[in-house]
Amino acid sequence: MELVLGIETSCDDAAVAVVADGWRVLGEAVASQADDFATWGGVVPEIAARGHVGALPGLVERALANAGATVDDLAAVAVGAWPGLVGSLLTGVTAAKAIALRRGKALVAVDHIEAHLAAIHLGRPEVPYPLVGLVASGGHSHLYRVDAPGRMTLLGGTIDDAAGEAFDKAGALLGLPYPGGPQVDQRAAGGDPKAIRLPRSYLGDGSLRLSFAGLKTAFLYAVRGPQGRQPLTLSDAGIADACASFQAAVVDSLAGALIEAAQQAGVTVIAVGGGVACNRGLRARLQAEATDRGWTLLMPEPRHCADNGAMVAALGYARWKRGEVADGALAPLPTGRSGPRRRA
Repeated sequence: MELVLGIETSCDDAAVAVVADGWRVLGEAVASQADDFATWGGVVPEIAARGHVGALPGLVERALANAGATVDDLAAVAVGAWPGLVGSLLTGVTAAKAIALRRGKALVAVDHIEAHLAAIHLGRPEVPYPLVGLVASGGHSHLYRVDAPGRMTLLGGTIDDAAGEAFDKAGALLGLPYPGGPQVDQRAAGGDPKAIRLPRSYLGDGSLRLSFAGLKTAFLYAVRGPQGRQPLTLSDAGIADACASFQAAVVDSLAGALIEAAQQAGVTVIAVGGGVACNRGLRARLQAEATDRGWTLLMPEPRHCADNGAMVAALGYARWKRGEVADGALAPLPTGRSGPRRRA
């Protein structure tokens, strides 16, 4: 049994996990700052980084204790090194380097976006490749051909805003608590998805491009009314209808793009990762699409869709086995290799 410690601090959550053989989660610990940022209505990078500094030592201890392991039992230490908030990333990278280099363990740098799709390995000893995967989160909405964990080719994605950011902005516009995405998902279950006519950002033109900026603007006008006249009645029923309509537009766009990407790539296995993969409407739609086509759909369980240490450990294991290790010169990067602004 080969154990990898995974450390994730790319944004506002600090998470640590111990994973065996790249798929069995033995112990996890998470410190969320969502409640702290509710007052601000979003993440404050400096505050997030400082929170990670205070939380990480205890998280590492808890994850190891939950796994019944010690640092000496580890084969490697994996850390999300890019992309993300550079201050937040720095805390995780520094902690990982301190543990690995001090105790003579392999250090593995992990791409945060690639890790979201590697999360499909958690709980699964075998994953069929190649596949086409969608990473949908607060900062990313992109499609990839995946030939192995961390071996990804960008196929398309958003040209402006991400789906998760759009969900959060929609929730804020309706006066829902922060973060708005889970609130929209919850309220949508009781609403009419056809109550408000909204544009779909995916045109099905073969380009695999997505856009959510126009959808947000259309939703703004629908809620506030043209030139501020005849605004939407924000009763419980009105909010539910608005959430259902907005969610349907996002889900149609993401699902349509993922299905077309798989067809273009000639694969019958699709996957989704990232915080938006928790959305019940998206999960149900993709399951129905896959069933109708006889395809295989792979999704992490909801707790492993959002940022987590287990996905970092899963990808870290695969990279370690391939000999892809880092050294003491490892430094975090705000942009990474798998996104639209990837390094050359």
